[in-house]
Amino acid sequence: MKPNRSRPKNQRPARKPTHPLPTEAVEFKIESLSHDGRGIGRYQGKTAFIANALPGEQVSARLTEEKAKFYLGHTDAILTPSSHRIEPACPHYQQCGGCDLQHLDNAEQLKLKQSLVVEQLERIGHTKPTKIVEPLTASDWHYRRSARIGINQLSDGEPIIGFRRRGSHLLTQLDSCVVLDKRVSDIFSRTRDALRDSGDIKYITQLDIDLGDEGGYLSLRLKKPLNDQHLAIFTTLASHYGLSLQQQIIGTDPDNSEVAPVSYSLNQLTLQFRPGDFIQVNAEINQQMVSKACQLLDLKADDKILDLFCGLGNFSLPAAQAGASVTGIEGSISMVEQAEQNARLNQLDNSRFFCGNLADDLTGLQWFRESYNKVILDPPRSGAASLIPQICNQRPELILYISCNPGALARDSELLATEGYQLQQFLVMDMFPQTHHIESMALFVRGKKKQQKKKLFAGKGINR
Repeated sequence: MKPNRSRPKNQRPARKPTHPLPTEAVEFKIESLSHDGRGIGRYQGKTAFIANALPGEQVSARLTEEKAKFYLGHTDAILTPSSHRIEPACPHYQQCGGCDLQHLDNAEQLKLKQSLVVEQLERIGHTKPTKIVEPLTASDWHYRRSARIGINQLSDGEPIIGFRRRGSHLLTQLDSCVVLDKRVSDIFSRTRDALRDSGDIKYITQLDIDLGDEGGYLSLRLKKPLNDQHLAIFTTLASHYGLSLQQQIIGTDPDNSEVAPVSYSLNQLTLQFRPGDFIQVNAEINQQMVSKACQLLDLKADDKILDLFCGLGNFSLPAAQAGASVTGIEGSISMVEQAEQNARLNQLDNSRFFCGNLADDLTGLQWFRESYNKVILDPPRSGAASLIPQICNQRPELILYISCNPGALARDSELLATEGYQLQQFLVMDMFPQTHHIESMALFVRGKKKQQKKKLFAGKGINR
């Protein structure tokens, strides 16, 4: 019997390219930078996103793919280089997908990131900050204290230890990393050398690094428990770096309650975490970010703060330290328990924490029915669209929004503007140097809620 090759009922037929892709390289004038770090040019009346191209450059590039509204391509040659183009510091840069802006000087990276977010705020969010604050900056290199490293094996048995290649799910063989914390920057070559000639390692899929101020975790994700030889290898590796070795079998729920916590300092506070807990990857910027958040919120002893997506208390506890009464909400029960432990560790009895699904209707929950005059929002990349109407119904004076996704921030800014909140202050933070990722902070101040225009009835008259 022949297989049924007919299309599903509602599926559109595959779109044929408007024009065949050129077989030769095409010259482009690069106009700007996209949100994912690619240069933007035009070809055959459509936008083209060109990898390794910078604004103002003339490049020769090969188009690799056509989409409905744009082309994708990569640079073959730089014909007229930007004055901000620099030589990448990493020898693996052209292959590794971990960084994508090492060819652009850091000051210009930050300038372009700020311009990109402001442009999206205006174009998507139809809003403009009253004041743009100076960006937060720190070290450009060796800043990353948390990373996920892939492990695989070639057919000849050679281990591959690295990050994903550019535009691929395959791994790049790395020796070291210039953005990873110096304490572990050579873990790639050291792990590869240790695993060489140790047999099948394909059941070991990845290695997670999470560092505190001292010590940290070397966590393995596994299809089955380590055999004796590999256990000895990774025990030695973990000991070399002063890390605690952890194993997680895929498909099982890890119990980290008995794992000794690791800590980092934050504004004279000590915050502990365990494997799997979220921590900001850039310790220097995190310090500055939390201090700036407390400054923008103008914290006072009679403030009642609602911290949504509070994690292990990264914003909650410094706000409580400043004297405010803080309620933190997080979706992970283990993170809530850790936040409570951190409050006790720092002797802060003016904070409390609850576990809650922040994608749900919150109006029936006791903690939400209380009044708060200031709100901290640090949502995931998807943003906080479903939360904003619920928060705004309480009419807090200030809403401080920390964003890792400019598009979501722009969309949510329009929602806040509809609810009467003005974007008063905005800044970007150099949380991820050498990459296109952008962290930003926006302070919204309560104003008058916009009046909805009444729609005229356009139907037929009603017989009475």
